[in-house]
Amino acid sequence: MSMRTPTTNQYNLSLLNLQNVQAQIAQNTQRLTSGNQITSPGDDPAGSASILDFQNSIQANTQFLQQASTANNLLQSAADAFTGAIDGANNLQVLAQQALSTPSTGATSMSSLAAQVGAIQNNLLSLANTQYQGVYVFAGAQTTTQPFTNSGLTYNNGTASGPSDYLNLYVSPTSKVTTNIPGDQAFGTGTGSDLFKAVNDLYNGLTANSQAAVQTASTELTSALNNLYQQQAVVGGRQAGLADLQSSISAINLSLQSAQSGLQTTNIAQTYTNLTSEQTAQQAILSTMAKTNTNNLFNYLT
Repeated sequence: MSMRTPTTNQYNLSLLNLQNVQAQIAQNTQRLTSGNQITSPGDDPAGSASILDFQNSIQANTQFLQQASTANNLLQSAADAFTGAIDGANNLQVLAQQALSTPSTGATSMSSLAAQVGAIQNNLLSLANTQYQGVYVFAGAQTTTQPFTNSGLTYNNGTASGPSDYLNLYVSPTSKVTTNIPGDQAFGTGTGSDLFKAVNDLYNGLTANSQAAVQTASTELTSALNNLYQQQAVVGGRQAGLADLQSSISAINLSLQSAQSGLQTTNIAQTYTNLTSEQTAQQAILSTMAKTNTNNLFNYLT
């Protein structure tokens, strides 16, 4: 009786092919289930490294966008305060012109105008102490210290290097934006145009029924208004630049996310086609192995 069997190499080769196909089936099944093309770093080391780089860049840009949002909110708080201060200063100028336009304005009328100045004065103080999430917008580096007091409406200087400081936030690896206008610059207290001195001078001139003092205060208000308009424009310019930068970073993030998705997200149609092909190959290998075993047994019996 003769005995003919498949060689060991042939059997091992078929078994190896079967294992490889089954591994591919398992991998593509996981890709379809998870939605991820790369299910472990070993699947594609280079692709995995690229995905990690994309993730790190996206996270960094997202942090910069959050910084930019905070910066914009601080600037918007300052912009709103300047709008209110400009309205108040214009109203004070109207009152000053009323007092100056009628030579016969008496003490009673002057007193009535002074009361209106007092109300506007209180509102200006509130605007100068504007806060955003507990931060005094015009307090320089001393963000938790109220920058203006009602003691003569003078600037609370604190330390010489504090309230005048600029606050910066990085909004890209190499770019930063100044988020504040220091109070002494915003309202000109202490040097140059001085809004609160103008307010006090107007109030005192009206109370004293002195048109000369009111005229001096009116001139001071004009200078203070010019400064407010200038600082408002500075804030607006920073906001415009910030908006452009936010748009650029957002566009970059979209591109990075698209590239990351291209590497990471499973191509459903292609993966399903591959899976079907691999399942067919598996059946063919199993069928071949079964026939080989049957032939081997037949040869053994004969």
